[in-house]
Amino acid sequence: MNTQSPIKPESDQLTYGSYLRVEELIALQQPQSVPPHHDELLFIIIHQTYELWFKQLLHELDAVVGNLRAAAANPDADEVYEAARLLRRSTEIARVLVEQFTILETMLPTHFLAFRDKLRPASGFQSEQFREIEFLCGLKDEKMLRFHEASPEMLAQLQRRLHEPSLRDVFFDALASLGVLPQLAADASEEDRYSARAKAILSIYRDERRNRDWIDVCERLTEFDELIVSWRLRHIQMVERTIGVRLGTGGSSGASYLKMTLDKKFFPELWEARTMLTEA
Repeated sequence: MNTQSPIKPESDQLTYGSYLRVEELIALQQPQSVPPHHDELLFIIIHQTYELWFKQLLHELDAVVGNLRAAAANPDADEVYEAARLLRRSTEIARVLVEQFTILETMLPTHFLAFRDKLRPASGFQSEQFREIEFLCGLKDEKMLRFHEASPEMLAQLQRRLHEPSLRDVFFDALASLGVLPQLAADASEEDRYSARAKAILSIYRDERRNRDWIDVCERLTEFDELIVSWRLRHIQMVERTIGVRLGTGGSSGASYLKMTLDKKFFPELWEARTMLTEA
């Protein structure tokens, strides 16, 4: 049994608090209600936590892009396994994002309404990092940039994401290197590209013995897609539970707008391939 006491750090040594910047971190919650409403602190912490997880997701998904690019150059390399490993981490983070709504839902509607007016015109719709995740994964819409013009630095980041290859693009480039995705003519329609990509996924699944790592990547991408849709659905349910069908604080149509996002998938070809499997 070890009875030794923890080491007492010297004044110039790294500590838990200094490494994690705890003093600065816990000073970042600045309620707008006066006097501060009890539940506003929870509201701020939940959303700040989301933004931290979004930052981590961007970190992981950028690494996945790098690994898939390396796999495209050398399909037999270990980067396919590494991409799948990091995608599993990403799915677990997305699972946490979904579960966090249960904490926010402990707040009564009347308690949120007590400080809601202080939030205008701020809105979760304005989350640059979530928009960045959408762009990075391939769900790009240039019209969305206008909602982020108030932050020039983040706008520039989103413009970069808009114009660079997405995770979806890089994934299919990697499949092309395997020879399962035919080279299409430059003037091929989006419908033809979509069909060819779905058929490439189909061929991967039909040769499980040779493609286990690639199938793992496909499964993790599909799971991530599923969890983000679950996150959108839970967001809708939370909004309706809290404010019904009122307009959002940022001027959007609230839950009505969010419902329009449920059909958005990052990797639709992965889902189409499943339809093809059942129809074969």
